[in-house]
Amino acid sequence: MKKKQRSFWVSLVLVGLLALGAVTLFLTGTRPILGLDLEGGVSVILSAPEGTPETVMNQALENIRNRIDAFGTAEPLLFVTGNTIEVQIPGLARGTLEERAKKQFCIADDQGTTYSCSSTKDAADAELAAASVQPVVSSVCLTDDPTNEQAPTLFGEPAPCAGTEKDATAALDAITVKKQQGQFCLQNTGLATEPCYPTQAKAEDAQSSIETLTSQNFCIQTTGKQTLTSDLGAACAQAETDAQALLDGMTIKSSDTQFCVVSSAGENLGCYLDRPSAEARLQETGQERLLQVIGETARLEQREVLGVLQPTDPNYASTPLTCATPTEQATEECSFEALKDQNVVFAARDGGTHYQLGPVEITGDAIDKASAVYNAGSSTAVGQGWQIQFGLTGDGSGIFSDVTTRLQGRQLAIVVDDQVISAPTVQSPITNGSGVITGSFTEARAKDLATQLNAGALPVELTTQQVLTVSPTLGDESLQQGLVAAIAGLVLLFAYLLFYYRILAVVAWVGMLIWAVLALGLIALAGKTIGYNLTLAGVAGLVISLGVTADSYIVFFERLKDEVHAGRSPRAAVAPAFRRSFRTIVAADLVTAIAAAVLYVTAISSVRGFALTLGVATLLDLFVVYFFKRPAVSLLTRNERLVNWRVMGVKAGLAADREVGARDAMPAIAGGSE
Repeated sequence: MKKKQRSFWVSLVLVGLLALGAVTLFLTGTRPILGLDLEGGVSVILSAPEGTPETVMNQALENIRNRIDAFGTAEPLLFVTGNTIEVQIPGLARGTLEERAKKQFCIADDQGTTYSCSSTKDAADAELAAASVQPVVSSVCLTDDPTNEQAPTLFGEPAPCAGTEKDATAALDAITVKKQQGQFCLQNTGLATEPCYPTQAKAEDAQSSIETLTSQNFCIQTTGKQTLTSDLGAACAQAETDAQALLDGMTIKSSDTQFCVVSSAGENLGCYLDRPSAEARLQETGQERLLQVIGETARLEQREVLGVLQPTDPNYASTPLTCATPTEQATEECSFEALKDQNVVFAARDGGTHYQLGPVEITGDAIDKASAVYNAGSSTAVGQGWQIQFGLTGDGSGIFSDVTTRLQGRQLAIVVDDQVISAPTVQSPITNGSGVITGSFTEARAKDLATQLNAGALPVELTTQQVLTVSPTLGDESLQQGLVAAIAGLVLLFAYLLFYYRILAVVAWVGMLIWAVLALGLIALAGKTIGYNLTLAGVAGLVISLGVTADSYIVFFERLKDEVHAGRSPRAAVAPAFRRSFRTIVAADLVTAIAAAVLYVTAISSVRGFALTLGVATLLDLFVVYFFKRPAVSLLTRNERLVNWRVMGVKAGLAADREVGARDAMPAIAGGSE
């Protein structure tokens, strides 16, 4: 008997250690990850055309996941159902501003724009004292009309330009005269159409008329010929007087505090000297920007430029853009597959210039990695601002080398989503497997484009069907109301159990507390290991499971009452009562678990969270029932004082405080005798 009693204590100690481990998880910071409806965030449903293959939908989902991961947000939830993708991003609305103490001295202009910071005032003063206005080359163009400085041309077309004198001179030296089909044509001019002449003399005269035209800006540079830059761009102006006025207005601004933007995942998204700049950054990384990025196709193409149409060109109005309207873009004729081998006409990002382009030469699939960087310039070239540097895959590098070799001296347009970002002239073959995309980008646009290129183009056009935003306040209110309802229900349940089962209710209370701690511990571990998020539906699953657990205690106690009323002592009644009631408990819990499993497989979104918590918590009930309730009640009934306690004892709870086995007196029947 002592051996059996020892096994009961071992079982209770095991359960206690598991519960203590779950509490330790909470104390060390491992908590359940709250879902969208509790944490706040954004939910969006995207739809693809009917009949889109499952493999394409799965690839689109992974690309969207990669884009979201680049934002540093909480673990996203993504579901594919047929031709729709549901994206839930809990915690996005919880990006915060943090004030951090940091002593620094910064060069700032009279508008408050900060250009450079130092840890000491002496270093900042020295840097400002060394600053001066210097001429910096902005572009060097090849032209036959050097008087037209505002819009240089070459033989009536927009002049090809380079960033430095060296590159422009190399481009000029590369121009040659070659006889073609009875005419003498200039080669490697960088123009869409090479100019041709009836005689070699005229061609050579045209060649000799080409010269370089240098344009320059005036920039504020410090030691090392480094141009001062800010988040708004380089400290440069077209006129020297304007640059000097900017320099004269610069002062040293001291700061003891910086404002840092922190995402919901704890990632630092940038620090600023003033709150408005930090708030602008917080807004920039919020819901609106994310929605713009996750659903965009961002298909990158590179096409040869066949012609450039300016608004003043006679053919400008009569040459329509390809797939210019949303209605056209939704048709099969405007898909990538339909247009990749055709000549097209796309507009520049500014909407003014139109480009006549040849078939696709290179696609975004050739890009291995892209990153947004700020080009601050140097002493010989003005900064280009934000741009995207990209590296190519092995196959992409070979294709890029072949294309740039074949198109040397011609323009190669970089197209993103049917817009020409830039159309640089290929000065020489590019064989090192890397390149740069420039195009007057803002910081946000450059980083978004780099994110999209890294994640890959979406393999299918997606349409936003629904956007739902849940504020953190609403989520907190939902959680608090759920907790209030749960506590109220538990109080009523505990009162019911205490009224009917007296001291046995304590076993039920402790058992349900252990069950709750273990259930929350499992949810916390699932959130940390597999990214499970607890939603209101999951909370509902836990509440229902709590009811199932309470039923398990009631089934056992009622069976125990039947055994005692049949003449057994409470101690002798525990084993047969548990054996018979456990079969009923197992059957009921398995039915619930099977229903939860079917619901999990067939349902989507938050309903799956309900099914998961219901199923796991129900199976956890079997563990607690066997390893806690059985030994706890067995040990309780071995204590004669607790069994015979007049009001709260075991017998009182089982309505067995009268003589065990006594038969109730039968009422007399009229006309008869006892």
